[in-house]
Amino acid sequence: MVLLSIAIVIALLITIALPIAAGFWMNKKFGVPWRIISYGALGYFLVQALVTLLFNGFATLVNNGTLALSDQAFYVAQIGISIFLGALLGVLIRWAGMKYLKEELDKLEAAYGIGIGYGGAESIMLVGLPLLTTFITMLTNLNINPETTTLDPAVVTQLEELWQVPAFIPLAGSLERISALVMHITVTILVLQVFQRKNNLFLAAAVGVELLINGLIAGLSEAGLMYGWVILISVVLMAGNIYLLYRLNAFDLHTPERVEEN
Repeated sequence: MVLLSIAIVIALLITIALPIAAGFWMNKKFGVPWRIISYGALGYFLVQALVTLLFNGFATLVNNGTLALSDQAFYVAQIGISIFLGALLGVLIRWAGMKYLKEELDKLEAAYGIGIGYGGAESIMLVGLPLLTTFITMLTNLNINPETTTLDPAVVTQLEELWQVPAFIPLAGSLERISALVMHITVTILVLQVFQRKNNLFLAAAVGVELLINGLIAGLSEAGLMYGWVILISVVLMAGNIYLLYRLNAFDLHTPERVEEN
């Protein structure tokens, strides 16, 4: 129980505090305004709203019989559509922001800020806040008595099962979130290349990277691959993203003082 609590606290620091700390670092070290970082977070929420809207339209077609799909086919389609639309819309929204917002967003430092904002919002909303809520519920019902509690027996059983989760599970999930954050930075840097190298093929590359990583991880998970192996693969993919960033000269960041000198 103690080890699991420590692991959850570490996971909360990684999934919630780490993206915020990265934003502070970009702001203080490289002068990236919080406004630009918030553009990335806003882009994430906009993508989620659009994906939900489009998927609800697809679900309506299935429910009214326009599209005949079995429950299993609908479930697979749900995963595939969510991954595809998330990647496509996420890239297009970042591209549109860099192109049409009246700010200098087509700069390396700004791209990092947008990537951290986008990936950070995903980490906090998708994992961090749900984990925090669950952990608070676990702690507030720590000494629950199944015989005297007014909680539903199913809820009591679920709480007992949560305390039996191995401590490495939240830590492994945190590694996956770090990998996802790096991926979103990589995708944003690839979108940046459209403007710096005047080549629209980088849009396709950005969509492809996100589709490959999210599709592979989701596919392996649904195929029943052990959770530890899925996390290991995500870490390997993160290393690939870091190498891609290196090849794109994405580590050539400049502090405000160095920018002025140049």
